[in-house]
Amino acid sequence: MSIRDIDELDLKLLLLSGSNIKVENLDIKPYNFYEIKDYGYTNYMRSLQWISLSVDDFIESILDIEKRVLLETEKANLKTFDFYTKLGGQDMLEGLLVTLSMIFRTKDIRVIKDGVIGVYFEKLGISSYDENNEILINNEILDTINQNEIMIIHRDNFDDLVEVVKLQNYLKKPVSNKEKSEEQFANEESRMLAEQMKKNEEKVSKAKKRQAIDNEDSNGDIDIFDIISSVSTKSNSINKLNIWSLTVYQLYDEYARLELIDNYDFSIKAMMAGAEKIDLKHWSSKI
Repeated sequence: MSIRDIDELDLKLLLLSGSNIKVENLDIKPYNFYEIKDYGYTNYMRSLQWISLSVDDFIESILDIEKRVLLETEKANLKTFDFYTKLGGQDMLEGLLVTLSMIFRTKDIRVIKDGVIGVYFEKLGISSYDENNEILINNEILDTINQNEIMIIHRDNFDDLVEVVKLQNYLKKPVSNKEKSEEQFANEESRMLAEQMKKNEEKVSKAKKRQAIDNEDSNGDIDIFDIISSVSTKSNSINKLNIWSLTVYQLYDEYARLELIDNYDFSIKAMMAGAEKIDLKHWSSKI
């Protein structure tokens, strides 16, 4: 079952509990802050940014005008995996392999053949390497291994993998069933129009968030240190000793919920002091 077919509520519970999420045979385990701290938060975020590039990002980076126009005409048939593995050059591919190595916590990740990346192939004895470090596939062993144990990343499951990683790291929120149904468009033209409207909305939303942060924090942006420190200080059960076991999703969810509680308490006090037109939002409301 695709990640996009999981009910919104079920997906939220998976994310909030810190559970692994599967994409085909790929078992994607979320990092906790113990692991992120040891890996290096800056390196971790750099890897997330690397894997989060869109087709538009790739096309906009092309300096050759003719090539860019050609890619624009073919955009509907392109996927980000195409740029990482074929169109973007060796640097893009190597960057992708580094990021996948981080996600799956192993260096046992190699390109098996054109457009297919294998995970744990060396561990399973499927692959080995010659004197030129070229990969060799043992088809006899491959035929004996249960298909459920074979983990491959390819063009058709890569987007779902990226979707899971983004969700686990609070880079996007689960889509409601209503929003999913609204994404079924009658034709390509309406789909393209909806995509452009969505991009415009995201730009406006980011600008508003940026402005809000700048207004609230004149000394600079709130970073992950401030969020960890704030949650471990404000929460009734999470402290500076156990907060490191939280996943990124769990931390940001806690931070958002604490903010709702503070806003609710402030609104109640303002109403008791005689303030009018208070938009009272209960702290248990949807985040």
